[in-house]
Amino acid sequence: MNPTPNAQRIKTQLLIWWILWASILAGQVLVYLLIARGKPLPAPASADFLRNLMGFVPLFLSIIIRWLVLPRYTDPQRALVVFIMGLALAESCGMLGIFLGGPYRDALFLLGVLGVFQYLPVFARKFFEPKASGFIPNN
Repeated sequence: MNPTPNAQRIKTQLLIWWILWASILAGQVLVYLLIARGKPLPAPASADFLRNLMGFVPLFLSIIIRWLVLPRYTDPQRALVVFIMGLALAESCGMLGIFLGGPYRDALFLLGVLGVFQYLPVFARKFFEPKASGFIPNN
């Protein structure tokens, strides 16, 4: 029972999705542990409030991409590009939190990690399943 070449190709492409997701998540956690962990949080200043919460903008865009844009794609190559863009935006929330978050550093990092977790590639298999064509009656 050898798997078909098409099944092996699909498995390899799905592995690429998982590797990208895991490496971005691991990189974000490593940057946090090596740079920000253990340093005291600064006192909040009202003048820096908007700069400290700048990470919410890319996180919001990432959520829109994940739940409104990505499900509309049917081509795996184009969906992979959108997947990477959304991952990068979710990661940027955590990175902006680490470097510019001030007193909100830990919260923005955690939101960035949760933003990356929403891209867990369990949904990617649907891009590689054969699409039904023709008349499909209601069941």
